[in-house]
Amino acid sequence: MQVRIVPADRRVERPAFAWLAFAAAVFTGVLAIPVGLIFIADPTGASIGLPPGWIEATPFGSYLVPGIYLFAVNGVGMLVLAGLILLRHWAAPWLTAILGVGLIIWILVQLAVMPETMILQWIFLGTGLLLGFVALFWLRRTGQLRLW
Repeated sequence: MQVRIVPADRRVERPAFAWLAFAAAVFTGVLAIPVGLIFIADPTGASIGLPPGWIEATPFGSYLVPGIYLFAVNGVGMLVLAGLILLRHWAAPWLTAILGVGLIIWILVQLAVMPETMILQWIFLGTGLLLGFVALFWLRRTGQLRLW
Protein backbone atom coordinates (compact mmCIF):
# COMPACT_ATOMS: atom_id res chain seq x y z
CA MET A 1 0.00 0.00 0.00
CA GLN A 2 1.31 3.41 -0.96
CA VAL A 3 -0.04 6.72 0.35
CA ARG A 4 0.78 10.16 -1.05
CA ILE A 5 -1.04 12.76 1.05
CA VAL A 6 -0.38 15.99 -0.90
CA PRO A 7 -0.18 15.90 -4.69
CA ALA A 8 2.59 17.87 -6.35
CA ASP A 9 0.33 20.65 -7.68
CA ARG A 10 -1.75 20.85 -4.44
CA ARG A 11 -5.02 20.70 -6.43
CA VAL A 12 -6.71 17.47 -7.33
CA GLU A 13 -8.67 16.31 -10.28
CA ARG A 14 -12.39 16.46 -9.56
CA PRO A 15 -13.93 13.51 -11.38
CA ALA A 16 -17.64 13.56 -12.18
CA PHE A 17 -18.39 11.16 -9.32
CA ALA A 18 -16.96 13.69 -6.83
CA TRP A 19 -20.15 15.69 -7.37
CA LEU A 20 -21.99 12.86 -5.58
CA ALA A 21 -19.83 13.59 -2.52
CA PHE A 22 -20.55 17.31 -2.91
CA ALA A 23 -24.32 16.70 -2.97
CA ALA A 24 -24.12 14.26 -0.04
CA ALA A 25 -22.03 16.72 2.01
CA VAL A 26 -24.43 19.61 1.38
CA PHE A 27 -27.46 17.40 2.12
CA THR A 28 -25.94 16.15 5.38
CA GLY A 29 -24.61 19.53 6.50
CA VAL A 30 -27.82 21.44 5.83
CA LEU A 31 -29.88 18.90 7.77
CA ALA A 32 -27.39 18.36 10.62
CA ILE A 33 -26.81 21.99 11.64
CA PRO A 34 -30.36 22.86 12.75
CA VAL A 35 -30.86 19.53 14.53
CA GLY A 36 -27.51 19.92 16.29
CA LEU A 37 -28.47 23.40 17.42
CA ILE A 38 -31.83 22.11 18.68
CA PHE A 39 -30.09 19.38 20.71
CA ILE A 40 -27.65 21.92 22.15
CA ALA A 41 -30.49 24.29 23.10
CA ASP A 42 -32.72 21.48 24.45
CA PRO A 43 -30.64 18.43 25.48
CA THR A 44 -33.80 16.53 26.43
CA GLY A 45 -34.88 16.22 22.79
CA ALA A 46 -38.47 17.04 23.79
CA SER A 47 -38.64 20.04 21.43
CA ILE A 48 -38.49 17.71 18.43
CA GLY A 49 -40.56 14.95 19.96
CA LEU A 50 -37.89 12.46 21.00
CA PRO A 51 -38.70 10.44 24.10
CA PRO A 52 -36.22 11.25 26.89
CA GLY A 53 -35.85 7.55 27.71
CA TRP A 54 -34.07 6.95 24.41
CA ILE A 55 -30.99 8.96 25.40
CA GLU A 56 -31.09 8.52 29.18
CA ALA A 57 -30.21 4.83 28.85
CA THR A 58 -27.07 5.63 26.81
CA PRO A 59 -23.63 6.72 28.07
CA PHE A 60 -24.47 10.29 26.99
CA GLY A 61 -27.44 10.83 29.32
CA SER A 62 -28.70 13.78 27.22
CA TYR A 63 -28.59 14.97 23.63
CA LEU A 64 -25.98 17.68 24.39
CA VAL A 65 -22.83 15.79 23.30
CA PRO A 66 -24.54 14.25 20.26
CA GLY A 67 -25.85 17.74 19.41
CA ILE A 68 -22.37 19.26 19.53
CA TYR A 69 -21.00 16.45 17.33
CA LEU A 70 -23.95 16.72 14.95
CA PHE A 71 -23.50 20.49 14.61
CA ALA A 72 -19.70 20.58 14.37
CA VAL A 73 -18.79 17.42 12.44
CA ASN A 74 -21.85 16.35 10.47
CA GLY A 75 -22.96 19.95 9.96
CA VAL A 76 -20.13 22.45 9.65
CA GLY A 77 -17.57 19.78 8.70
CA MET A 78 -19.69 18.59 5.78
CA LEU A 79 -20.20 22.15 4.50
CA VAL A 80 -16.43 22.74 4.71
CA LEU A 81 -16.00 19.52 2.72
CA ALA A 82 -18.41 20.80 0.05
CA GLY A 83 -16.33 23.99 -0.23
CA LEU A 84 -13.09 22.01 -0.55
CA ILE A 85 -14.62 19.87 -3.29
CA LEU A 86 -15.57 23.03 -5.20
CA LEU A 87 -12.02 24.38 -4.80
CA ARG A 88 -10.45 21.05 -5.85
CA HIS A 89 -8.36 21.25 -2.68
CA TRP A 90 -5.93 18.37 -2.19
CA ALA A 91 -7.56 17.50 1.17
CA ALA A 92 -11.06 17.06 -0.29
CA PRO A 93 -10.75 13.32 -1.05
CA TRP A 94 -9.19 12.66 2.37
CA LEU A 95 -11.84 14.67 4.22
CA THR A 96 -14.51 12.87 2.20
CA ALA A 97 -13.12 9.58 3.54
CA ILE A 98 -12.83 10.82 7.12
CA LEU A 99 -16.33 12.31 7.26
CA GLY A 100 -17.84 9.34 5.41
CA VAL A 101 -16.39 6.87 7.89
CA GLY A 102 -17.36 9.20 10.75
CA LEU A 103 -20.95 9.28 9.51
CA ILE A 104 -21.03 5.49 9.24
CA ILE A 105 -19.74 5.14 12.81
CA TRP A 106 -22.17 7.83 14.02
CA ILE A 107 -25.13 5.90 12.61
CA LEU A 108 -23.88 2.49 13.75
CA VAL A 109 -23.58 3.82 17.30
CA GLN A 110 -27.15 5.13 17.05
CA LEU A 111 -28.37 1.76 15.81
CA ALA A 112 -26.54 0.03 18.68
CA VAL A 113 -27.74 2.24 21.55
CA MET A 114 -31.12 3.58 20.51
CA PRO A 115 -34.18 1.40 21.13
CA GLU A 116 -35.83 2.24 17.82
CA THR A 117 -34.67 3.14 14.33
CA MET A 118 -35.89 5.83 11.97
CA ILE A 119 -35.73 6.00 8.19
CA LEU A 120 -33.27 8.91 8.41
CA GLN A 121 -30.71 6.67 10.11
CA TRP A 122 -30.76 4.31 7.13
CA ILE A 123 -30.59 7.23 4.68
CA PHE A 124 -27.54 8.67 6.46
CA LEU A 125 -25.91 5.24 6.70
CA GLY A 126 -26.25 5.05 2.92
CA THR A 127 -24.87 8.60 2.65
CA GLY A 128 -21.82 7.62 4.72
CA LEU A 129 -21.24 4.56 2.56
CA LEU A 130 -21.56 6.70 -0.57
CA LEU A 131 -18.97 9.16 0.79
CA GLY A 132 -16.63 6.32 1.70
CA PHE A 133 -16.77 4.72 -1.73
CA VAL A 134 -16.43 8.06 -3.53
CA ALA A 135 -13.37 8.82 -1.39
CA LEU A 136 -11.81 5.43 -2.12
CA PHE A 137 -12.17 5.76 -5.87
CA TRP A 138 -11.23 9.44 -5.84
CA LEU A 139 -8.03 8.80 -3.87
CA ARG A 140 -7.16 5.93 -6.21
CA ARG A 141 -7.85 8.01 -9.31
CA THR A 142 -5.66 10.89 -8.15
CA GLY A 143 -2.85 8.53 -7.17
CA GLN A 144 -3.03 9.53 -3.50
CA LEU A 145 -3.82 5.95 -2.43
CA ARG A 146 -2.70 2.70 -4.00
CA LEU A 147 -4.20 -0.45 -2.52
CA TRP A 148 -3.95 -2.79 -5.48
